Amino acid sequence: MRTHDNALYENAASRGLRNESRDSLFLGAMLEVAGGMHPVNIRVRNLSRSGLMAEATATYGIGTEVTLTFKSIPPVSGRVVWVSDGRMGIALDEEIDPRRVRQVINGTQDPTPDFLRVPASRRPGLKST
Repeated sequence: MRTHDNALYENAASRGLRNESRDSLFLGAMLEVAGGMHPVNIRVRNLSRSGLMAEATATYGIGTEVTLTFKSIPPVSGRVVWVSDGRMGIALDEEIDPRRVRQVINGTQDPTPDFLRVPASRRPGLKST
């Protein structure tokens, strides 16, 4: 496991500094705290190779060791580096490929959110052109 310098991460987080660009997204994941607490659902709002920002109903302290489980990659460990208003930043212990995290597991799934999908319906008596 990679060790983190808390002062460095706290200082960078407070100034909004990032080491690399992050992709904005809306993705579900499971977060488990080291020590066996019950896993909770989180919403990942942005993601990079080395970290992410997530929303959660539970609050975690800076330095809390966590394990994240996504549907498309093996579990990955990390550490909470900042917390603010129901959101938190997590620095990952190992780099990940954000494209693989976003990858659809089942080839038949449509990644379009429900509210943007056009229903596949046809009005009776209406001829298609």
